[in-house]
Amino acid sequence: MKKILNILLIVVVIGIISFVGLAIFGISIIGTKTDSEYFETNKKVYNESTQTRILHSYGLDTLNWENYILKRKIELTLKKTERDSTITFRFKDPSDSLMNYGSFQFVKIDKSIYIIGEKHHIIESKKYLNKNLSDKPFDLYELVESYDDANGPFLFNSDYGVLNLDAWSAGRQLFYLPKDSNLDIEQELLKK
Repeated sequence: MKKILNILLIVVVIGIISFVGLAIFGISIIGTKTDSEYFETNKKVYNESTQTRILHSYGLDTLNWENYILKRKIELTLKKTERDSTITFRFKDPSDSLMNYGSFQFVKIDKSIYIIGEKHHIIESKKYLNKNLSDKPFDLYELVESYDDANGPFLFNSDYGVLNLDAWSAGRQLFYLPKDSNLDIEQELLKK
């Protein structure tokens, strides 16, 4: 019986030594990086920037239904995250991190935009250009599969992000403008 216990102990010790030896060999081949460091290259952010935008919300005038009037102005922080195949834009309230004013993702390969899982595509390229906002022209986008109360068309370019949005269900015109923009841009876009 003692002989069997000694043999069993020797087998266990050899197993432990083999395991430690293989672990040391594996570490020497791989190096000192952990799994998360290896996978970071797949998740690597190529470019990240933060800008201030002012959300100008126009609604229909209750006295004159043909005119839009400024209903609300909100300062937002736009966080732009660019990866190899997508650019993500997120609007947040700088004073309240829980207030989210929307996000959307631009897919570079087919120039489509996803807002809450709904695909938008270009209906007119180079629709609007304003050098004060961006050197690139804005393309006009709309929802691929439209439905009642869906948002209307909007202007977008990959450098600036969304410039305006027609919120049909709320009867609103939304503009995402730089902090130092002038009112002429809004009036110009409202007329179009």
